[in-house]
Amino acid sequence: MNLRHEGYLLIAILFIVLVSGCTAPPQTIVETPTATPEPVQPAPTHAQTPAAVIDPSVVVPATPYPTGTLRPEPEQAPSVIRPTPETVGYKTVYSETIEPRFSETAMIVEVTKAPLIITAKITPETVTRTVTGTSQYGKKEEFSVVVTRPSENAWFECTVRDAGTGEIIVQDGYNRGYTQNTNMAITIRRAGVYHITFGGNFVKAEIKMQLPETAILTEPIN
Repeated sequence: MNLRHEGYLLIAILFIVLVSGCTAPPQTIVETPTATPEPVQPAPTHAQTPAAVIDPSVVVPATPYPTGTLRPEPEQAPSVIRPTPETVGYKTVYSETIEPRFSETAMIVEVTKAPLIITAKITPETVTRTVTGTSQYGKKEEFSVVVTRPSENAWFECTVRDAGTGEIIVQDGYNRGYTQNTNMAITIRRAGVYHITFGGNFVKAEIKMQLPETAILTEPIN
C-alpha cells in the first residue's frame, strides 16, 4: 500500500510540473494615458462700437479713390500739427470708431470757414509670443518671457484730396511709412470741398472731424 501511495504521489507531482511548464507567462499590459483635450477658451467679447455722428449738412459719404495713388512730395503738403482733441469754439461734424480690414471709409466735406481739424486715436492690434533662452550669468538657468507688442501688420492712413481735382492735399497715419504715434491730427487751414479717406488694417481708430461753430454752408453738396 505504501508503494502504491508513493506512486500516485509521484504521478501527481509530474503532472503538476508538466502543466506549469506549458502555461505561458502573463502578458504585460501597457496602459496608454488618454489625451486630455485642451480647454476651449470662450471667444472674446468686443465692446459695442458707438454709433457714428455725421452732420449731413457738412459731411456726405463718398466712394474711395482707387488704391495706388502716389503720395505727394513732403514739400507739397502743408504742415501737420497736433492740437488737443477737444477744441473750444468748434463743433463735431463727424465722429466714428472704425476697425478697417484692408478697407476704406470715404466722405466729402465742405469747409466754408477754416480750419478743419481731423483727429484719430489709433489702437493697433497686438501679438503675444514667448521668448525662451538661457541666462548668461550665475547658474545659467533657462528662462522664458512673454512679450506683447503692436502687430507689424497694423497701419492706418488718412488722405485728404481736393474733391474737384483729386489732388492730394495731405496724408498722415500710423506705421507703414508713418510714425508710431497713435494720436494723429491734421489741420486744413483753407476753405474748400475735400474728399477724405480713412483706411487701414488691424487697428481701431476713433475718428473725429471738427469745424468752427460759426461755419455756415453757402450751397449744398451735390
